Parts: sequence; C-alpha cells; structure tokens
Amino acid sequence: MFTVTVTPDQLHMRQGAGTGFDSIGFVIRGTVLTSTAIDSTGTWLQVKEGGAKGKAGWCSARYLLPDAPIAPWLAVSIKEIGIKEYAGTDSNHPRIQLYLSTVNNLSDLDKLQDETAWCSCFMNWCVEQCDLVGTDSAWAKSWGNWRSSIPVASAQTGDIAVFDRSNANGGGGHVAIFITLDADKKNVLVLGGNQSNAVRYAWYPVDGVQHGTKYKLLSVRRSGM
Repeated sequence: MFTVTVTPDQLHMRQGAGTGFDSIGFVIRGTVLTSTAIDSTGTWLQVKEGGAKGKAGWCSARYLLPDAPIAPWLAVSIKEIGIKEYAGTDSNHPRIQLYLSTVNNLSDLDKLQDETAWCSCFMNWCVEQCDLVGTDSAWAKSWGNWRSSIPVASAQTGDIAVFDRSNANGGGGHVAIFITLDADKKNVLVLGGNQSNAVRYAWYPVDGVQHGTKYKLLSVRRSGM
C-alpha cells in the first residue's frame, strides 16, 4: 500500500499485531518497509522488507514514518498513535485535552471533555507543532479553506483530507491526514484523531456509506510550506 521508514534504533517485527505475539527479529532505524495491511485497531501495520529473503510481519505503527517530505505534521502525528478517549464521563485523557486546547471556538468545559469532537483539534495541534498556522477551529470543514486545494487524483501522503459526514443523527465533517487510496480508488486510508475515539489509521469511503454514515471526500489540502 505505502512505504514507511523505521524511526527507533531497533524495532521488533512480530508474528501478529500486538506485543503478545512473538518477535521474528529486529528492523533498525532507517530501514524502508512496505506496508501491506493495517490491523483492526489501526495501530499496527503489516510490513515486509525488500528482497527475496526479506522478512514479513507486524510492527507498531507509531514507530513507522510514511514517506511524506512536504508534510512535517505526519511525523508528529505518528507518535500520537494509540491515544484514546478514556471510558466514561468521569475521566478525560490529558493528551486529548491538549489537542482541544489549541482551538478558539470551544467552551472551557468542552476543552476538558475528551468526548468533545476532536479530529480538527488534533489536526490543528499537529500543524502547530511544526511552527505552522492551522485553522484554530474545532470544525473539521474549516480545513477546506486551508492553504491550497489539490485534486484527489494528485493527492500525496501527508496531504490533509476533508470529508463531509452525515447519518440519521445529523451531519458534520471529518479531517485527517491522507495516506493512500485503495486499488479501486473508492476508499482512502487516513491517519487522524477521533477515529473510533482514538488516534489511528482508518479507511473511509471517497463517496459512500460506512457503518451507517455517509462520507464524501470534499477536499484535499496541501501547505506548500
């Protein structure tokens, strides 16, 4: 699907997606791997080394950087993979509260609650870590006016994907980092926040229904640095 580079000095490659699976060896910093699948949690990637004798297995996604030289926020975002809302309403994840704190159109109470919709807040936080200006908005569709619009056919890993989202309960939007399209170009793999209440990889339809929700990819944005 896409290529990734190992970021730590040594990283276990495992037989399955999780630390409970046996290690089949290490891959070292700078090794380029091909990712062929993601697990159900969106936090582990199935990868393979190059060459006829290259190993294949699973590695934690937060230590694998997709190739995106014009999108420094992607390197920021992968380190957040696995951050997830705390169960219940009595406790809130401090990391998500940090994302929420970067926008200016939420109430003080909303900024404390990790159940507050936070995909745009996460995107804003990632961009700001790169000393760039985001949208400062909790509204996902605000990213539809950010920097330059790119045709979907020309989208590259690291661009920002903006979706319309609607279901029986209402409508809204979603924003995340574009990774790749599937072979039929009907689904897009993105890395983002508030995807099943977590920072993770997930597939979304370019224009279709998933789990009772209609998604449409409205815009792909690029900063141009």
